[in-house]
Amino acid sequence: MQMLNVNLLDTSRCCSAVDRLKHLCLCRKYQGDNEEQLRQRKEAEERIAAQNEFLRTSLRGSHKLQALESNPPNTTSFVNEAYEEDDEPSHLYQLVDYQEVCAALSRVQKALGSIGESGLAARVAGAANALTSPGLRTALTTRSAVLTAVRHKRPALTPPQTQRATDRLKDCIDVLGSHTASGGETSGVAAELLSILGGLELENLLQAHDQAAALLDPSCFARGKRNKTANHVTENDNFQPTNSPDDTSDTIKIIKIEKTNEPLGATVRNEGEAVIIGRIVRGGAAEKSGLLHEGDELLEVNGVSMRGKSVHEVCQLLGGLAGTLSVVLAPRARPRPPPAHRVLHVRAHFDYDPEDDVYIPCRELGISFQKGDVLHVISREDPNWWQAFREGEEDQTLAGLIPSQAFQHQRESMKLTLAGEVAARDKPRKGGTLLCAKKPPRKKKGKKATSEAGYPVYSTSGGDEYEQEEILTYEEVGLYYPRASHKRPIVLIGPPNIGRHELRQRLMEDTARFAAAVPHTSRPRKDHEVPGQDYHFISRTQFESDILNRKFVEHGEYEKAYYGTSLEAIREVVNSGKICVLNLHPQSLKILRGSDLKPYTVFVAPPSLEKLRQKKIRNGEAYKEEELKEIIATARDMELRWGHLFDMIIINNDTQRAYQQLVNEINSLEREPQWVPAHWLKHT
Repeated sequence: MQMLNVNLLDTSRCCSAVDRLKHLCLCRKYQGDNEEQLRQRKEAEERIAAQNEFLRTSLRGSHKLQALESNPPNTTSFVNEAYEEDDEPSHLYQLVDYQEVCAALSRVQKALGSIGESGLAARVAGAANALTSPGLRTALTTRSAVLTAVRHKRPALTPPQTQRATDRLKDCIDVLGSHTASGGETSGVAAELLSILGGLELENLLQAHDQAAALLDPSCFARGKRNKTANHVTENDNFQPTNSPDDTSDTIKIIKIEKTNEPLGATVRNEGEAVIIGRIVRGGAAEKSGLLHEGDELLEVNGVSMRGKSVHEVCQLLGGLAGTLSVVLAPRARPRPPPAHRVLHVRAHFDYDPEDDVYIPCRELGISFQKGDVLHVISREDPNWWQAFREGEEDQTLAGLIPSQAFQHQRESMKLTLAGEVAARDKPRKGGTLLCAKKPPRKKKGKKATSEAGYPVYSTSGGDEYEQEEILTYEEVGLYYPRASHKRPIVLIGPPNIGRHELRQRLMEDTARFAAAVPHTSRPRKDHEVPGQDYHFISRTQFESDILNRKFVEHGEYEKAYYGTSLEAIREVVNSGKICVLNLHPQSLKILRGSDLKPYTVFVAPPSLEKLRQKKIRNGEAYKEEELKEIIATARDMELRWGHLFDMIIINNDTQRAYQQLVNEINSLEREPQWVPAHWLKHT
C-alpha cells in the first residue's frame, strides 16, 4: 500500500475522490472513452478548484489577521463579544452539524409539500436521501480524519510514487490475458491472477488513488499523458489535465427522480439494443429534475436492465412505477444547444385525437384538439412532434405532443395519393383507355350566386369551378387588440334562403353603428341617383382594369353592365368609424382576407332537417322538401371547403336568437382581443 501513502496537500479534492468510491463501482461497469466528456469534466473541476481557492484565501484564513491575533498591538480598544472566537481552535474547514442539515432539509421538504410545490419537494427529498446514505456518512468520517492529519502535518506522508496505477493495472490485465489465451503452463496461474486483478474492488481502489494523486500533485501528473497504441505507449508533453482520465462521472450517472401517477414526461426509442431518451416534454417530472436529456441512454431503472428491451416494454415498466426512481444512464455528448424558439401560436385546421394516431411516440403525452382550436407551441425541436398547450390550459405543468406541420402535411399528402391510386384502379375502363389520372369531382348544377342587388356574382379570386383540394394543417395566429379607429368588417356567409339577408337588414337598422359598402357599376347614372351614395359610376374599361388589378372583392355582369364591391368602398366605411356589413360568397374571402381590413367571418348555418322544416312552418313559409335538403347540402359543402376561414358559426333556428348572438359577438370584438392570422398584424 506504499502507493496510497500520498501527501494530502489538498484535502477537499481528496475527499471528493473518496466520496465517489461507491459510485465508481457501478460507473466502471459502463465506462467508455469519451474525450468530449472528459473535457467538460475538467472545466467543471477547474471552476470548483477556483472557488475552493477563493474560500481558502478568505479573511478567516488571512495571514495578516492571524499575525495580528498572535501579536496584538498595545492599544486600548473596545472588544465586541459578538465577534469573539469560540474556545475551540479554528480549523481550515468547518462542517455544519450533520444532523442539523438533515433536519433542515426535512423541514424544507414538508414546507414545499404544504404549498403544493411537489416538484421542488421531490428534489429536496432526493438531496436528503443522498445526504443520509451510508456512503456519504463514511466519506464524511474519512474527510474528518484527513483534515486532522493535515492540521497536524504528519511527517510520514510522502509524495505519490505514481499517478497511473490504473494504466499499470490495465497493462497487467493485457499481459495476463495473452498468457491465458496461449494455453501454456502458466495459463492457469495467469487466469487466477487475472480474476483477482479484474475485480471491481481493486480497480476502483486504484482509480481513487489516481484521482487523489492527480489532484494533490498536479505538477507530477502533468508531465505527460500515456497514449496507448497497438504495441507501445507514447508521451504527450502538451497534455496538462486537471483531473484523472479515468473519471467516469460524466460517462455514467446515477440519478433519482420522484415520479407521481402522471407520466414521467419523456419518450424513448430503440437504437439497436440501446434504449435512448427521444424527447423531454416540457413541464414533466423529467424536465423539472434537469437530470434527463435527449440522447441519454437508459441503462437501469430500479435495478432492472433496459438494454435489449423494446419501447413498449420500457413504457410498461415505467408506467407501473411510482415514487423514487433510481436511474442509471449514460449521457450522450451534448452538442451546442439550438437557439430557443419563440412560442408559436397556431390555429388548428383539422381534428386530432392521439388515441387514433398509430405514429405518436406516447399516447399518454398526446393532446387532442378540434378544428379552430388555438394551440401554443413551446417546442419545435423534434421535426415530427411539437410540444404545445391548448388555449386556456397554459396553467398545466405538462405540455402535450401534437403532430408537426410538416409531418401532418406529409401523411395527409400520402393519404390523398393513395386515395387517388385506389380510385384510378377501381375506375372501370372505357374504350380500352389507359388513362388513370384523377379528375376533379363534378359539381352539381345549381343557381348562380347573386349579390344583394340580384346580379350574378363572380369572385375576383377565381372562377366558380372546383378548386384543387388543399391540405390544411395549422395557421400561425397572433393576438389582435381592438382599436377604436378600425372596426372589423362583418362578413355573413351561408347557403341561400337561410336568413342571412334578414340578419343583415336588422343590423343595418342601427345606422349610427353599421353601414354598407357603396357598390361600383359601369352602367350610366340615372337622374335620381347620387354618385358615391347609390353607386360609384365608372366606365366599363376602368371596371375591367380594376378586375384585373384585383380591386374587387366580388363582381358580376347584369344586362351588359358590371356591378361589384371594391376593397376601397369597404375601406371608406371602416375609415368613417362604422362597421361594414357584407353578404359575400365564400370564394370572395380570399381577396378580402388578403387585405388590411381584417374581416370577421360569420357562417350562418341551418339547423337539422326536422328543425328547419319546423321553422318554415312556424314562420308560415312555403317550402319544398328538396329545397330544404339542398340548403343543408350546400351548407355542408361550404363548411367542408371553406370552414377554416370561418371565425364563428351561428345555427339559425330562430332569427331573434341568432340576431342577439351575432350582436353579442360584435360587441365583444370591440372590447376583447382576438386571435387573427399573424400576417394581418404586419399591417397594423
